[in-house]
Amino acid sequence: MTDGTTDAANVGMRRLRLLLVVSVIAASPVARAAPPGDPLPGLAAAPAGASPGAEASAAAGPSDERTGEPETDARIRREEAPTRRSLVLSAAGTAGIYAALYGWLSLAWFVRTTDSERFQTHDEGWFGEDTYAGGADKLGHAWGNYAMTRGVSQILAYGGWSRRGSVAVAGALSLAFFTFSEIKDGYKIEYGFSYGDMIANATGVGLGVLMELVPELDRRFDFHVSYWPSGDYLARLEADGPFNTPEDYTGQTSLVSYHLGSSEAVLRRASWAEFVDLDVGFRAINYKPVPSDGGERSQELFVGVSINLQAVADSMTGHGVGAGMLHFVTEVYQAPYTTFRVFGVERTGSPPTSLTSATP
Repeated sequence: MTDGTTDAANVGMRRLRLLLVVSVIAASPVARAAPPGDPLPGLAAAPAGASPGAEASAAAGPSDERTGEPETDARIRREEAPTRRSLVLSAAGTAGIYAALYGWLSLAWFVRTTDSERFQTHDEGWFGEDTYAGGADKLGHAWGNYAMTRGVSQILAYGGWSRRGSVAVAGALSLAFFTFSEIKDGYKIEYGFSYGDMIANATGVGLGVLMELVPELDRRFDFHVSYWPSGDYLARLEADGPFNTPEDYTGQTSLVSYHLGSSEAVLRRASWAEFVDLDVGFRAINYKPVPSDGGERSQELFVGVSINLQAVADSMTGHGVGAGMLHFVTEVYQAPYTTFRVFGVERTGSPPTSLTSATP
């Protein structure tokens, strides 16, 4: 890496760390720590008639039998008032997650690429059949920001920060981190800064914020990814290493799912509907990794059904940290071989002209 790009990257990392500290501190005015003995603000049930918020929570879906609060919140609710230690640990955990994510991305992409002496942009298109990733990269950017926004907001809220403050900070941190990553791409010959990726990043953050703040929407829908390593990815493990799973688009399936059990009318007639999702899915096959045998590239948009793994997990676990973690994982990830296609449409793209990639 040249001295100029090294300095730029170092300055960027310092700014990201500063943003992390400032953002968490900035949440404190809205993170009214509950008095001793009070449950977490925004997570515990309010007394009957105490506020319109209590009525909204009651209308958001099934409630916990002990507290009356929405099941999603009850599953990760702290049993004691937040302390300075819990606040600091949740902020430190957030910093650790982003440090690990930066290390992973560096090993996956940045250490194996060529530096550019000037900042460059790249327009790789959206969902065209002849784009480098067939659109799977854009869905990946959106999902990554969505998952980080939701996961970090829940960590901060569990630590004792206010619900809305946690969501705001989590969304800001995710967008800041992926913006920094995109700028770093701008100094890589193989990649380049992508405005399309930035739009996808912002879309994912917005969706994550919306789902966190509107429990009724979260109760009905999920946006998640199913992944199983493709054969071409496994064949290149020795040469490329194990870290670049985000660019194994052939192994990924993006899903928007509707929880059939969220409809009380359906659930009254069929109790098993609680464990069934209706899906709209998308796959981009043989775009990346580029198949060694020159296999035909194709995009698939389909309708299907899947097992609602989140409902399965929730029915088998209680409350607390472990249950909350499992609830979140099944919120954003769908295990392979649990989705069944009913019908779909497919189109093929031209073979790639080179093995180089666009923006990750």
